[in-house]
Amino acid sequence: MHLDIHALQTVPYSNLNRDALGSPKNTLYGGEIRTRVSSQSWKRAVRLEVERQLGEPTLRTRHLAAAVRKALTDDWNWDAETARKAGRAVLIAADAAAKRNGAKEGGILPSGKADQSKVLFWVPQSALGELAELCAQHRETIAATTLPTEGTDSETATAQGARGRKPKSAGKEAKQEPVLPAEEVNTILRRRSPSINLLGRMLAEMPGHGVDGATLFAHAFTTHSASTDFDFFTAVDDWTHGGDDEDTGAGSGHLATAEYSSGVFYRYSSVNITDLAANLDASGEPTSASVDEALRIVDVYLRAFASELPSGKQNTTGAMTAPELLYLAVRRQPLSLAGAFEKPVALDRGQGYAAPSRDRLNAYTGKLHTFLGADGLLWHGHASIDDTPYTALGERQEGLHDLITEAMNHAGDLA
Repeated sequence: MHLDIHALQTVPYSNLNRDALGSPKNTLYGGEIRTRVSSQSWKRAVRLEVERQLGEPTLRTRHLAAAVRKALTDDWNWDAETARKAGRAVLIAADAAAKRNGAKEGGILPSGKADQSKVLFWVPQSALGELAELCAQHRETIAATTLPTEGTDSETATAQGARGRKPKSAGKEAKQEPVLPAEEVNTILRRRSPSINLLGRMLAEMPGHGVDGATLFAHAFTTHSASTDFDFFTAVDDWTHGGDDEDTGAGSGHLATAEYSSGVFYRYSSVNITDLAANLDASGEPTSASVDEALRIVDVYLRAFASELPSGKQNTTGAMTAPELLYLAVRRQPLSLAGAFEKPVALDRGQGYAAPSRDRLNAYTGKLHTFLGADGLLWHGHASIDDTPYTALGERQEGLHDLITEAMNHAGDLA
């Protein structure tokens, strides 16, 4: 059973998600350029709010060793050097556990003196406390280990090669044996949180750490063609007093150009409630208790989806908006309605894009339901800022809270 989420949201002058050159991301769809916000960008904003509301934060980082080191110095009063050894010991143990499962796995250790892992871990915040406690149980053994020193790693070999000398041991480093129980570290790093069960976790180097996500999250794009606006801006230098040898005229201390865009975005996500319930139970199968927990998480996810925006350039644009139409559907299979906007919405002078986009979504949905039939649609409803009867979008609710509550009640009855 899937819960589809469709939103139309107007975003004014902004740059929520920029490319490598600082321009708003875009896509070519229906022969026209549209402004785009990547799924990763918007999903991260939603994820952080879900974790905040559920009170179960996570940490996604390559600096796991530094995080363990900080936990030990802050909470266990360890000295910095021994705490750093402990952080590296966690990575060494994790790598050892991975390699026991297959020769192709592992390879997560940093090169030489670096403490930054080669993979991006994603763990519940509570896992740091568990790792710190495990390190505390093996403090004497950890303290007896040594840290990499200058001239003993591949960085030195690389530097020698750059100077034209043949590296003595290029790419070769002393083997680092685990001093922490590898399987205990591995078990802690496999821990999950509601957001990990919801969105999934990929870590190919660590067998058993992957989690198949229960959520689809599409890139948002404007329902109409959109262009980029260039803003030439200055930062005025307030200091106008100085000696004769200084240029003290009023003027700019900084000149630059920034790029922005605006538009009405179509947003789509879908949650597989059955898969989420299965992820939440140790057996890997949905149970009555895990279904109830899944519905609780989805309720929070829906509210976060409707309230959160990416943080890009928000301090300089204040583009904090909410959806003007939210359409929810409980279905047997997920169904995007992006096709409604393959033909860009045309500008009706003086009317803007928002109202025509809502009309287009309603008309397209009605035609699609007629074409596909209603067998796969279990329930649907919508809420909008206007009083237009969007009959193809199911039951009308007065506001987002009522719509989400009604959707969750129906999903619970159908689960």
